[in-house]
Formats: sequence, C-alpha cells, structure tokens
Amino acid sequence: MKARLTAHTESDLLRAIDWFDRLSLGLGDKFEAEFYLALERVKVNPESFAPDHTGYRPCRLKRFTAVLYFRIDASDVVVVGLFTSGENERGLQNRR
Repeated sequence: MKARLTAHTESDLLRAIDWFDRLSLGLGDKFEAEFYLALERVKVNPESFAPDHTGYRPCRLKRFTAVLYFRIDASDVVVVGLFTSGENERGLQNRR
C-alpha cells in the first residue's frame, strides 16, 4: 500500500525530530528513521493494527515512546497523527 502523511502529521514529525534533537544531537535523526520503519510496517500489513478508542489504528514505534495513528482509505494508508510520550491524543478526532 501507499502511505500519505497529512499536514498535521508532517508537523508532528518535524516537532518531534526537533524535540529529540534538543535532548541529544542526532537523536532526532534516529527518531525519524524509527518513524519510517514503523510506517513501512503499517504499509506492509495495515490490517494487523486494530482501531482503538480514537477510531484510528495505532502503531507504536519500537525504540521511542511514540505512536503513529492511521486509517485505511481504499489502497492508501493515511497517517493522521504522531504523538510522543506525554502528548494528549484528544485532538486526533478532529483530524482527517
């Protein structure tokens, strides 16, 4: 399947990369690489991720405390959000 990132997700990703880089130089790059590994897992088998209370399908990153949320649209996976530890997912319902 193809994957699309919404504008919200692109913003979430850039904000997370910046935050991790402020913690330790180069950590943002490692986070970004881990995000794209998770995205590949989602693209290969999106149905293996069940929807949760948000109505979206969560995929947890393996090396970081972060979750990407997505939906399946026909032949595309649409990533609607990326939340790191401590962020509130309540606003996720307003994303498309």
